[in-house]
Amino acid sequence: MNDDTADRITRLLPPWMSAVDAINAAVAARAGIGESDLACLHEIVVDGPLPAGELARRLRLTTGAITRMVDRLAADGHVHRLRDDADRRRVLVAAAPGVRERMTAHYARLDRATRGVLDGFSEEEGRAIARFFEESLRAVHALAEEDV
Repeated sequence: MNDDTADRITRLLPPWMSAVDAINAAVAARAGIGESDLACLHEIVVDGPLPAGELARRLRLTTGAITRMVDRLAADGHVHRLRDDADRRRVLVAAAPGVRERMTAHYARLDRATRGVLDGFSEEEGRAIARFFEESLRAVHALAEEDV
């Protein structure tokens, strides 16, 4: 890839991230939760159930902060705790019934818009876009881990 294309992509990422942040803020407001709570709920809906320690690591929070967050989300009926069958000493945090569907509904317009844009790309281009996001996400996670 030439420098002009790389520069174009890297210039577009910050405003794209800001636009996604604005959508997340609106979703959090509609859901009646804070943006940090929404980030936690997203992790649980996408990859859950998860142990609280893993949530703390992913969100870069202390164990005390994640406990308070999970308590808030549980009190509001968004999550519940489950005993881990593989390790009975461990507790998992899971989305409450219907939460996945409600969160999916909140993001339906973004999903439709994104899929509409992707429809304009060939299968090969789509694979390249997916590879960019996968590899970029790994690189960004590694940088975040270094800064901890």
